[in-house]
Amino acid sequence: MAESYSDNKLIIFAGGGTGGHLLPGIAVAEQLVSLFPCRITFVGSNRSVEQQIIENAGYQHLRLPASSTSDFKRAPFRFLWNNSRAFFQARRFLRTEKPAVVIGLGGFASVPVVIAAAWLKIPIVLLEQNIIPGRANRFLFPRTDLVCTSFAETLFRKKSFGKAAQPRILFSGNPIRTEILQAVSSVEANRNASGEWLLLVLGGSQGATAVNDAVVSMLKRLLGEKPGKLHLVHQTGVSGFTDVENEYQRLKEQFPDLKVTVQPFFTDLTKWYAQADLVISRAGATTLAELACVGCPTILIPFPNSIGDHQLINARFYEDQGAAILVEQASETAFTAQLLSETVFTLLKDEKCRSQMAQAMRKLSIPQAARQVAEAVSKLISG
Repeated sequence: MAESYSDNKLIIFAGGGTGGHLLPGIAVAEQLVSLFPCRITFVGSNRSVEQQIIENAGYQHLRLPASSTSDFKRAPFRFLWNNSRAFFQARRFLRTEKPAVVIGLGGFASVPVVIAAAWLKIPIVLLEQNIIPGRANRFLFPRTDLVCTSFAETLFRKKSFGKAAQPRILFSGNPIRTEILQAVSSVEANRNASGEWLLLVLGGSQGATAVNDAVVSMLKRLLGEKPGKLHLVHQTGVSGFTDVENEYQRLKEQFPDLKVTVQPFFTDLTKWYAQADLVISRAGATTLAELACVGCPTILIPFPNSIGDHQLINARFYEDQGAAILVEQASETAFTAQLLSETVFTLLKDEKCRSQMAQAMRKLSIPQAARQVAEAVSKLISG
């Protein structure tokens, strides 16, 4: 007999480190709360950006001392020590709290929690955002009951690992937060309403030094071409904020009409999505899903060192659909900036092309993805 939802079940979301992993989890949490009485806890790393995102969303957050695989070669003892501690802390927490399900969000912080859940035979769901599955999710796949993918093209190598049945794979799309879905209705009214071009720059929640440098260099070229009134909204990441802000202050002295809004990290991108005439972004899958939902014409600069080149593959997929233009990051900032400035200038002057890209973007969106995942989770835990 299925358990009653009146038990106010605990749902654990495991993982984090970046907004790309956390935001789909928050979108699913919103839908789960609307489906039945439940409590939500996020268990992840101690990165400041993760704490900020979870706190702003209003959920409980438990930090673990997990280390990423990049630490393995640099400090193997620290890697093993931290992840062992994280596993035992996670196992103790799960054993005490007895959650109905653990939902892995990908990334290194999800691994100790999901392994502990498998040890305790707690149902496990994984969310995979990219076409090429992440390293953590590939490792955790055999221990899982259900995997929800953002792309139909996502493939996992199926192999036995002590489970009688392979995990079920559901193509759900990438879960989008309610506030992003609500922004869609205001997009056309907001874009270019003030008579200025709004150019939105997103390096990801961690920032991207190469993107920051290329955009600053591009802007110097672009302003010389006099593209019209320009409002640049730039998410720099914490480490690059001061340098970029200082560069913009110098540019504003030379070009007084330049309007700049620059922050290390925007906790709410919704209003900027709705107003953006053009976006320059890394090619993280969660950002792409949000841009698709709102219909933002986008120039993508994939992170060249992403695992399995997944950002490049994501970007090519969107470019092939006519939704974005790919500008690959060159070794020289000046060359990237030149390609970027040429592309931006061309697109700002071509409203028809931007409109076609926006339409292609919207065709790639799956607005009900979070609801589909939440309903699949509810079926799993109700038996």
